[in-house]
Parts: sequence; C-alpha cells; structure tokens
Amino acid sequence: MKKTLAGLLIVTGFFLIFYLNSLFGRENPPDFPGHPVALPLPEITEIAGVVRKGETLSDIFKRHELDMQTLYKLTEASKGVYNLINVRPNRSYVINTLRMDGADKDEIKNFRYSIDDSYYLKIIKGPEGFTAEKVRVDYERRRSLITGTIRDNLINSIGNDREHMKIAFDLAEIFESSIDFVTELRKGDSYRLLVEELWLNGVFKGYGKILAAEFVNNGKTYDAYRFEVDGRPGYYDGSGRSLKKALMRAPLRFRYISSGFTYRRKHPILKTYRAHRGIDYAAPRGTPVSAAGDGVVKFAGRRGGYGKLVIIRHPNGYETYYGHLSRIKRGMRRGKKVSQGDIIAYVGSTGLSTGPHLHYSIKRYGKFLNPLKIELPRNRTVPAGALPAFKDRVESLRAELRRGGGIERLARR
Repeated sequence: MKKTLAGLLIVTGFFLIFYLNSLFGRENPPDFPGHPVALPLPEITEIAGVVRKGETLSDIFKRHELDMQTLYKLTEASKGVYNLINVRPNRSYVINTLRMDGADKDEIKNFRYSIDDSYYLKIIKGPEGFTAEKVRVDYERRRSLITGTIRDNLINSIGNDREHMKIAFDLAEIFESSIDFVTELRKGDSYRLLVEELWLNGVFKGYGKILAAEFVNNGKTYDAYRFEVDGRPGYYDGSGRSLKKALMRAPLRFRYISSGFTYRRKHPILKTYRAHRGIDYAAPRGTPVSAAGDGVVKFAGRRGGYGKLVIIRHPNGYETYYGHLSRIKRGMRRGKKVSQGDIIAYVGSTGLSTGPHLHYSIKRYGKFLNPLKIELPRNRTVPAGALPAFKDRVESLRAELRRGGGIERLARR
C-alpha cells in the first residue's frame, strides 16, 4: 500500500514538473497579472483646415481620402443640430482619425466645425455610433471702451473693418426705436460703448455683446444697459424701460427714404395724384426684410400695385404692410407666427414700382399712420422684483463707462 502511494506521488510530481516546464518555457507566456501583452498602438491623425470658397464637406472628404460612408453617418447624426450641407467659406474644421495596425483605412473618431464665432459643431463616435451637439466657444471675455464722434455716418466713425461694422450695426439695432441712424444722425453726435472683447488662446477673435452704451443725438442723451429678465437678455434705459418698441419704424437696415408718408403724391407710373400712406425705403434688390414686431401673418402673396406683399397682424390693433417684394420667405403663409426681427421677405420691385424698394405701412384699427411720427408702445419694463439687481448692474456698468473698464480703444474719427 505504501509502495503504491509513493508511486502515485512520483508520477504526479513528474507530470506537474512537465506541465510547469512547458508552461513557462513557452516563447509567448500567457497574460498573467504582472505580465502585460504589448498591443499595437493606433496611428492617430488630426486633419485641420478652413473651408474653401465653393467647397462642400464631400469635397473635403475626397481631398483627404476619407471614407464617404462615414460622411453620410456624420450628416445623419448632426440632423436637428446643424445641417452639414451648409458649410461656409473661411470656417474652420478639425477631423481626428485613427488607424489600427493592419487596418486598410482611417476611422474617424470625432469631427468639429466652426458654425460661427459663438458656436461649433462637435460630433463624437461612441459605442452606439456618432452623436452631435452644438457647443458654445469658451472665450476669455475682456471689457473695453469704444468712444467716438460722428463726422458723416456711424460706420465711418466706428470703423469699416468687419468687427467694427458689427459694433456699428449692433449699436444701431439697440437704439433703432429711438434714433433713425439714416435720417436723424447729426455731425457732432457722440457715443461711449462698453463692449466685450473675445479672446481665445491669447488671440483677439472679435467683439461680443455691447454691455452698456450712451449716445448723444442732436443734444439729447440716450442710454442702454444689457440685462436679463427671466433668462432673456434685452436692453433697458437707466429707469428700467425696455428700449425695444412693439414695432420697428424701419424693418430693414440698409436703406434710405425715397418717398415719405403723404396724402397727395404724384405716382411715378400712373402720373396721377394719390395718397402714399407709408414709407418707401430704397434698398438693393434682395435686402432682407424683417418683421417689425411679434405677430401673425395675415396675408402673403400678390396684391395689385403692391406686387408681392406680406401683411402681419400685431397686438393692440396694429397691422404692418411690406410691399414690392422680390420674394417672400418660404413658409410665410396666413396664420404663421413671427417674432420681431425674423426675416420674412426680400426687397424687390414687383407691382407698380420703378425700382427696388420696400413700401412699409403701419395701420391701426383700419387707419394708416406715419411710421416716422407715431409714438409706438414699448415692450415690457424690468419687473419690480428684479429692479434692485437691475439698479446695481446699471450703477456698475455706468461706472465702467466713465472710467473705461479694461483697455480703452478709441474708434476711428
């Protein structure tokens, strides 16, 4: 019995030694803890560029020899966030790809596209495929002061480059209900603006929002302060009254008055005297026309001498007319709700018209009114509950306007 047990132990020991020897004598030992297996590293590539004039995303993919099937997946993933068919010249993009050892093509892992100066599109590949989101650019925001005096017009005073023109348009939009910057601007008018400067990685990228402004027009001072009410930003004067009126006096920016409101005007085509119950704003064909206020489309189509016409019904009995349009924006039909500033159509010369212009009329309870002379109702004021916070902000911004806040930048004189 003892001999049998001893023999069994010897045989078992022999087989154990044989197994361990074969196990650890292998050329490629198993992946025990402490013995990591070296895996091939992926080759990571970053493709960065700027969209060329006339170029599509398909062109970019072909130029960099990227998978066109993946382009389709990216386009599908971004639907509802941004339409990648609308890539624009001079906007930047970054594509990150990787290729595993032995693979015959690159695999796109993420894609970024600069939609505008405030947002970019970000698409990432995850376990379930591609997902897209619109991301705000994280700028460093500095404050600076822009001051100037009017010599001839607002743009020449502030500057003709892209960034200063943006400031000029924003300023005109803030005060458009109080000042017509086409007809009421005077030589010697002055302004002080507290604005955001946008910086990214130490590089100036442009101007952001106007935070506060003072404008002296014909001896009268107007002020504006940016403030949020219920999460919605707007501009208010120092007393908390909204600067935005219920209706705009002029629903387009690039124009001059070619014919005013009168009850007796010789019609340029009919050669007869008749009332002209609106304002004609001459502007290049195709200039966007905005809704003068919140409302509902009452009519959109052709009507007699107006040519292509849009009529919008507003609260408190107001209606606005937009005539001689070259085209009406798609989707503008009876019952369509619009907000102030929404583009509804484009300047043209349809109907009884001698050249491209917008005929703009305001009617209330069936009577036409002169858009340049009527006192239009204001939008809501700062609610009583928010007044303390508003007054604190006004005091702070007003102090910065006076001392300059950050770096003072004088506009071109």
